[in-house]
Amino acid sequence: MINAQILPTAFYGIQNFLDNLNAEAAKGECTYTPKADYYEVENGFALEVELPGVKKEDLDVQVEKNIITVKATRARKDEKYTYERSFRLADDIDTDNIKVSLENGILRFDLSKKAQAAARKLTIA
Repeated sequence: MINAQILPTAFYGIQNFLDNLNAEAAKGECTYTPKADYYEVENGFALEVELPGVKKEDLDVQVEKNIITVKATRARKDEKYTYERSFRLADDIDTDNIKVSLENGILRFDLSKKAQAAARKLTIA
């Protein structure tokens, strides 16, 4: 537990924040930001999000306006873990063909690039 009373006077305003944070942690109601990594693969990108112990039925994954949002919950004994993280996708990602898989606590997104229109010569009128 963080003791705000030992902080310098300039930081006393943080007491309520720390008290609320400690209370949420004690009740097991914190929302965690999972670690994530991305890398380029042939014809696109791969995004991997670490969600240890999370099952498929405890996942909520949505894509809207080029933003992927991942929400998950995991119960362990008397504690409940909530994970949430959003990722903004580049405009050239084909959001209609995202492939998602969950294996060994890693949620993987295969993000392919949109097919680019072939260059063509324009005729001047």
